[in-house]
Amino acid sequence: MSSCTNTPVSTTKNMCHIIYDAGSSGTRLFVYEQSGTKLIAHSGPKMEALADPLRGNNAKQMTDIDSTVDDVISTLDLMRSDGELHNGKPEWVGFDWVEKCNMVSAKIYATAGMRIAEQTNPEGSLAMWQALKLKLAAKVGPEVLVETKTITGFEEGLYAWLGVQGTQFTTDFGIVEMGGASSQVTFACPDCSIANDAVKKVRLNGKPIQIYSYSFLGLGQDEAAKTLTFPAIDPVPANCTFGVGDAQKDWNVARCADEILLTAKEASSALKDPYNYSSHGDKTTRGTTNTLPNAQKNIPKWTLTGAFNYRKETDINECCFNKSSACYKAQSACFTPIYVDKYVQTLDILPEQITKKKVSWTRGAVLCEIENCLADMATPPVCRWMASGCLSHL
Repeated sequence: MSSCTNTPVSTTKNMCHIIYDAGSSGTRLFVYEQSGTKLIAHSGPKMEALADPLRGNNAKQMTDIDSTVDDVISTLDLMRSDGELHNGKPEWVGFDWVEKCNMVSAKIYATAGMRIAEQTNPEGSLAMWQALKLKLAAKVGPEVLVETKTITGFEEGLYAWLGVQGTQFTTDFGIVEMGGASSQVTFACPDCSIANDAVKKVRLNGKPIQIYSYSFLGLGQDEAAKTLTFPAIDPVPANCTFGVGDAQKDWNVARCADEILLTAKEASSALKDPYNYSSHGDKTTRGTTNTLPNAQKNIPKWTLTGAFNYRKETDINECCFNKSSACYKAQSACFTPIYVDKYVQTLDILPEQITKKKVSWTRGAVLCEIENCLADMATPPVCRWMASGCLSHL
């Protein structure tokens, strides 16, 4: 009697990486799946900002830390199925990472919102990081590399620069990323002095490359009205209010732009860095300036990413000269487009050099992890937001 045997079906799973973008305006979960040479992004739920309980934002208090931690970790279960329908589409497309992935790493990376939180509440921040690491490790299991931390400004800019890279690796462009609380300027700079602590050697595409990457803490579009006007005005100066051009018939854009004080009085090339501490000299006073290296002027192409993608040509007309219902966050809807335009002009970037691209720096972070791109970094991380040095994360 003949017999037949069943050929087993391959059950090899793709390697995957969990990464949270814990930004100042919210926390978004991503799972990146390695499929051959491709890195497939699966976007998951978005929840409140990690720093809200520490900063007292959005009606959150210190007593909400535990529930915020639980909310963050719970998104991993939520992601395994589709989100709720809005206008006929799910908030996110479900991806069952437990069934489909060989999980390699799980990381919660925070940016500018947590930098500010760590400044004002280091003890509470450390407690939150410890709780996040314990609960994330329990969720993904002991075989998965777990990391929870606030990334440096250098890392954030580098990851955004990597995230913009296409299929052909190139170094002939720079990026300017606009967030809610910070902005990053990053480019390859072989001629920059390594004595500049914003310059580091990383390994990319199998080669050592020198990168300049600086994060201006307080120049994000949500913080700028508070940090760049004098005296500090919240929400915005009178000449930048919603519908100001309707109320003042002789109003023009320059009236608002002139009140946005981006550079130091004594040096027009020195951009204000409102919430960071100086790397040199006085480390007790928050607020410094930073002058970009001359090599920045030689970068031929610039990609604007982050909040720049939400800037529309009609914004000033609809939100300054009118009070359109289409304006997002009416209170700052006139200020924001004028600010982001002035910021790019202050960087001496010309319109013909600019492209815009939607990208998440989380993709760059995973690419860096796969290549171990920071392995050659000889100097310790620079945590400009802390007067006493980097907050230790367990």
